[in-house]
Amino acid sequence: MTQPLELEFVLVSSDYATMQAVSKGVKKFGAKFLLVPTAHEARESLNRRKIGGVFVDMEVPGALGLIESTRKGTSNNKAVIFACLANAKDASLILSAGANFLLRKPLSEESVTLHITISKDLLLREQRRYFRHVVNLLVILKVGDLEQQACMTNLSGGGMAVRTAKPLKHGTVVDFAFELSMGIQLRGKGQVAWVSSDGHAGILMQTLRGKGNEQLDAWLATREQLGQKEAKPDA
Repeated sequence: MTQPLELEFVLVSSDYATMQAVSKGVKKFGAKFLLVPTAHEARESLNRRKIGGVFVDMEVPGALGLIESTRKGTSNNKAVIFACLANAKDASLILSAGANFLLRKPLSEESVTLHITISKDLLLREQRRYFRHVVNLLVILKVGDLEQQACMTNLSGGGMAVRTAKPLKHGTVVDFAFELSMGIQLRGKGQVAWVSSDGHAGILMQTLRGKGNEQLDAWLATREQLGQKEAKPDA
């Protein structure tokens, strides 16, 4: 069964009123919420886990540098960043550092809810890029002139895991082709991101031909909807 996507947010702040507003707003979406008081702890947390959105209290020391380092990092560089500021004099600097939205302090539950609603498409798009759906699909992999059939074991908007008879090498560029349900055929190019001793490998998708991106997004959205229906208790 495919589980519905679950949003997760981090708030970087030591201000009680800000924490209350963000906590209440986030809970309206059934999302997970993690509070960290310092920029240093936030960096450690963002390096360890995948986050959909980050609320950064700009009064926290090192807040601007945290936004910049998040954008330059690998784990959460596409996360939606909400900067919470007391006045607008540094707004352009904060936006240039990589913030998506500016929220004026003191925050309210309503303003937090509004901004999450506005950004929900961005949040879900990023989750589709890494959220792995379990599959069992035949995929054709080609490296140079060598072609082999493999089994795809999971799929996301950003990559796939495969099990191969002939091992792949880390960093290798591969051409791939596979068919989703409803006869949708996808072809593209990717790079081997990791390999294991038991014949498994992870491939990051670099390009999809034709309307492949739109077709994959539509398939992922359908899987999410099915997962949400299955997860709901019977009335």
